[in-house]
Amino acid sequence: MSADLSVRIYSPIAQRAADALLRSLGGFSVGLQMPVYAAAGDAAQIGITPQTYQQLPLSPAIFRRVRIPMLEGEPEKFELSISASAIQALVGALQLSSADALFTQAAGVTVNGKLFMIEAVTAPEVFGQAYLYRLQLREALAQAL
Repeated sequence: MSADLSVRIYSPIAQRAADALLRSLGGFSVGLQMPVYAAAGDAAQIGITPQTYQQLPLSPAIFRRVRIPMLEGEPEKFELSISASAIQALVGALQLSSADALFTQAAGVTVNGKLFMIEAVTAPEVFGQAYLYRLQLREALAQAL
């Protein structure tokens, strides 16, 4: 058996092609909801302060319905395709270790003012570099108080 010992040089061609494709398909901006952690104080320690979130814009993105519910009460599934360059910029700005850490911390995604919960994240790669992130989403249920 032979092993591939060649050095792979990073090339942003796939990432640029994905960005162009997302823009040409009518890509728009969505908001990633990230929690804002309160400063350690008396109120924060006993849980009095409400959790606040900030909207971080991501663009270009494409949003589509994946599955139409066949049974009553079955939730719809949606897919969001986001440019890897936008995710990498956000990971760098927030000083996180990876895109996985970003999506783990995120509370959801807002699309046209509607909140969706992240169920799964996949990232197709070329030469070990992600060029697109695909998020499987479901609509967040309204909570009654």
